[in-house]
Amino acid sequence: MNSSTEENQTELSETKKQEESNKKEQFKEDLRFIVVFVFFFSLFRFFIYDWYIVPSSSMVPTLLIGDMPFVEKFRYGFSKHSVWFSPNLFSGRLLFKNNVKRGEVIVFKHPHDDVHPENNDINLIKRVIALPGDRVSVDKGIIKVNGVCASLTFQKKMVYHDTNVRNFMELNLYEEKLPLSDSPPHIVAYTNEMAFSFANNFPEVTVPPGHYFVMGDNRDHSKDSRVGLGFVPEENLMGRAWFTVYSIANGVKLWEFWLWLQNIRYSRLLQRII
Repeated sequence: MNSSTEENQTELSETKKQEESNKKEQFKEDLRFIVVFVFFFSLFRFFIYDWYIVPSSSMVPTLLIGDMPFVEKFRYGFSKHSVWFSPNLFSGRLLFKNNVKRGEVIVFKHPHDDVHPENNDINLIKRVIALPGDRVSVDKGIIKVNGVCASLTFQKKMVYHDTNVRNFMELNLYEEKLPLSDSPPHIVAYTNEMAFSFANNFPEVTVPPGHYFVMGDNRDHSKDSRVGLGFVPEENLMGRAWFTVYSIANGVKLWEFWLWLQNIRYSRLLQRII
């Protein structure tokens, strides 16, 4: 009887040890899977595609507050800004072919991060107006590049609720065709009271080598190369905004999942950005 009991206890002990060993192996496998997944997911976001939430109304009506554009990161090569927190791994750009085009909507790091390091965490999104070496000016809201004027055709009026400042914007929408650009026409917004502002009467400048002149589509409510930003260095480029993968209204945050269903802008999902 004692011998049988001892055998049973031994078997139970061996079984328990085996179960513990199996649990450890399973934990190692799960941990290995998580590490590999995070590694490849990070590589995907660093070097292939990424996504960002639009925080302001500077690109209305092309992009609204709460839109999430899908960004092609490989299109413009890579810089230190391709990686989160922009570590100083190298300077300049790798695999860059100077293939940025006028009219493309781009995501980039704030150009004054060298003077104000706190700007290093700020992602901005604007439209490329002029390339390195271009002469660019704005006369009563009309863009001119290398002596050629953009065309503006009135479309309609629009009222937009800016959830950041909690007020309504009355906007005049125009179809704009940028000069010397193969990009299709896009829609921009102006307000009447700002028609003669400094930003809409910008004196001619020449874009320096390795830099770009950018503007927001909401022309009277955008800090861009006309005022506030200056030229954007090519090193700060992060990618081209391709399409809107997600969009949520009324200032709802991503973590407020209980408000998603009634606030998602379904009509904007998978909408191409032009």
